[in-house]
Amino acid sequence: MNKLYRMTKEEFEKEKILYRHNDVKYMVMDGAGINTYEQYFDKLWEVFGFSELPEGWKKDYYSEDDFMTEMDELPNDKYVFIIKNYDEFLSNNFQVKKRIVNHYEKYLLPFWDEEVERVVVEGKRKDFNIYLVSNS
Repeated sequence: MNKLYRMTKEEFEKEKILYRHNDVKYMVMDGAGINTYEQYFDKLWEVFGFSELPEGWKKDYYSEDDFMTEMDELPNDKYVFIIKNYDEFLSNNFQVKKRIVNHYEKYLLPFWDEEVERVVVEGKRKDFNIYLVSNS
């Protein structure tokens, strides 16, 4: 089952999560210095290596959702997405931070857990876990 984990850097390192498995695609985003949704969006694109936005599309939640649930943009079967320095991530923008995390928990993880097989033609379930890693 896909899950979102909140843990300290110490707990994360103790669990030896990063690069534990060869068949998992690991994406690591540094939350330090991300203060706006647009900065988050740009960093997300960089970390995931998404293709360019189609002409006329905006850097918004709708575009993020389209790419984060697109089989062609996420071709691997297993993903681990880590936001390190989570305590600094959008630290002055709590509403945006809350909306992003809520979207991960309520939509993105359930989508890849089972919904994809019902709503996407030839949709295939993916392991997709997210780690929000704080310094303390």
